[in-house]
Amino acid sequence: MKTGYADESGDAGYEFSSGSSDLFTLVVVIPYDPESLINRIVEARRKLHKPETFEFHFRQANENICQSFFESVAPEELILLAAIIHKTNAGDGLQRTGKTGLYIHALSGLALRSPIPLNNIKLHLDGTGSQKEFIQSLKNGVRNACREAGQREQNFKDIRLLNSTHTLIQCADMFAGAVAQQTESKQSTWLNLIQFVDLVWWEEKFAI
Repeated sequence: MKTGYADESGDAGYEFSSGSSDLFTLVVVIPYDPESLINRIVEARRKLHKPETFEFHFRQANENICQSFFESVAPEELILLAAIIHKTNAGDGLQRTGKTGLYIHALSGLALRSPIPLNNIKLHLDGTGSQKEFIQSLKNGVRNACREAGQREQNFKDIRLLNSTHTLIQCADMFAGAVAQQTESKQSTWLNLIQFVDLVWWEEKFAI
């Protein structure tokens, strides 16, 4: 059974007057060999002379850190599912569903566009603590979307939380940041280093 690792860039709120981001980006990284990918990220820390506890986060990463990270993981076989949601165009109905609705919308959209069936993939989201209601809502929402589309096999086998200290959640963070940067500035330096086995790039601009 494969595992996927997800993280977001931007925030899930709609209070734009209070500084909420215009975009919400959610990515799912599905490595063919998770342990090999971890080893490459560990090696990137060594090259950067960082301790084993060093955490990769795109927002705090300078050019040297990004270069070392993406060059290190480039040889790995990866599937990347990327959803870029233009929140300012979302209708009132979606906005009223808040964070949970936005996550369901993004994950469902990716599931229905995935080039591989997801019913044997366990998905890990960045998060901690007791969020049983949130996770169950995600499971139900994605399952219902796939059922309505007649694509039950696209529903994730399971969705769980995983702490951001986990190396592969940090990996998802780096990819989410790179996707957001490319969307906002058209700078594709980091993603161009990767030869993805499959890549889904979905920009949800709604009806404008």
